[in-house]
Order: sequence, then structure tokens, then C-alpha cells
Amino acid sequence: IKYALLDPPSPEPLPADHRLWGLENCFIFPHYATNTMAVREALVSEIQPIIEDHYGLGHSDERRKAEERALRYDLAVAHRLTAKYDMDMLVWNHISARYRTGCLITPGRKMWGKMTPEDLVYSSSNVTADVIHDAIYSARPDIKAIIHLHTPAATAISCLEDGFQPITQDSAYFYGKVANYDWDGLSDDASEGPQIAAAIKAVEGCNTLLMHNHGYVCFGSSVREAWVLAYYFERCCEVQLRVMQCGGKIRHPPKAVLQKAMETSYLPEFAPGVCEWEALCEEISFD
Repeated sequence: IKYALLDPPSPEPLPADHRLWGLENCFIFPHYATNTMAVREALVSEIQPIIEDHYGLGHSDERRKAEERALRYDLAVAHRLTAKYDMDMLVWNHISARYRTGCLITPGRKMWGKMTPEDLVYSSSNVTADVIHDAIYSARPDIKAIIHLHTPAATAISCLEDGFQPITQDSAYFYGKVANYDWDGLSDDASEGPQIAAAIKAVEGCNTLLMHNHGYVCFGSSVREAWVLAYYFERCCEVQLRVMQCGGKIRHPPKAVLQKAMETSYLPEFAPGVCEWEALCEEISFD
């Protein structure tokens, strides 16, 4: 445990000579100030960055500041790229990156094409974002970034009974890596979190959650990986729809070929985002 926040109910106030005051990295708050769940949730999500910064518990050192700057930059680039490639939906949808005990995430009140690194927040104004992202991060500790979109092709595929079908070379990224989740209305209820987590856990090593009649989520070890996966997933869905529209019989690649292609796609030199991200960043300017 790095530090603790305490709200002792008795004695109140805590005497100046009480031994708790002497504990290292232990911060005492008056009990009357933390006697509601709303306040306690705010303490966990909002006061932590202030405490870490004030007491120099990691947030203030140069390494952590550099990490946060890099995350904010990548997130802002990802938002702008989403708008540039017509994958956004006004101020809606969300991208996040795991940071400290929470995440940096879309503010929910700004057009994506104008997003800056400073705009990212520790808690979204969109409860749907919090439910989806919290559930996925809790289900998969290895995930460092998440992107949730309602792009046309992927959303159309999410409405099909058979869902996504890996039928092209590009779709190898997603062979055996797409989990499915039945639409349960707006994701605005925290009780939906365990259901989302269960869907993620049901497909070992998945990188995409196809949310039926809703949209999709891609996730990975970095913002660049999550965004590039989201881009390719939308393109694969678009190709699938075009193939279906032509009315011809679909030629499905052999499973062994798809498996080999999937494994090759994740070699270090070909992994999503490795080759593309620097070139993509050159497309974005914050000047």
C-alpha cells in the first residue's frame, strides 16, 4: 500500500497526539466530510491526484510527469485521428488510457477534431464511459488503453446474427479475438460492469468486444495499439458488408491459415501500431 486515506468516526475529531497522525503516508479526513458514498467516491477518484502531487508520491517526479504527458499526447492524437478518418460521432464515444489507479479519458463535451492533451480528464462526464472502461480494466490487468466507437460498418456488423467474420488478411488481427456482448440498453448502470467483464473473460486474449446492436470496443497494451486495431476492425467490417452485398458465395480462409496469419500479425515488427503510429502522428498538429 503506497498510502491510505482514513476517515475515523471515533474519536472525532482525532486527538492531535493520536498515533495515527504518525503513520507515514497516512492522511486523515474529518468523518463528517466523508459520510456519504458520493463524497467517498470523489475522494478516491478526484483527491488522489492532488495528494500525490502535493506529497510527492510519484505524481510529481519527472518520470511520472513525462509518462502522463506522453499518454495525454497519444490520447489527443487518437481522438483527432478518429475525427480525421470519419470514425467519430460528435462529442460521443470515448478513448482512455490506464493511469495510476484510474485512467485518463475523453471529457465528453468537446469535438474530437479539436481535442488537445490538456482536455483529457481523470473521470468522464459520461457514465457510460465509466461503466464500460472500468469493467474492461478490472477484467484484464494487461490492458492499458481502450477505445469505444459506433462507426457505421462495425455497428452494422454488430446487428447481424452471425456477427463479425474474419475473411480477409487484415482480419487476421481479430481471428479468435472478438468477444460478444448482448445489448442491454444504455450502459449507464454500474451493475452492467460484471456482465461486460464476463464477456471479456469468456474469450481468452481477446482484443475486441462487439457490442450487439451498439458498436464495438478495441483494447490493447497502448493507445497506439488500441486505435490501430479499431481502425482495422472498422475496415474489415466494411469489407465484410461489401462482400455480403455482392450476393456471391463467401470464400472463407482455412482456419489453419487464419491462425498462422494471426500469429504473424502479432510478431513484434508487425504488431498493431508498431509501424503505423509515428506516421499517423505526423498527420496531426496541435499548433
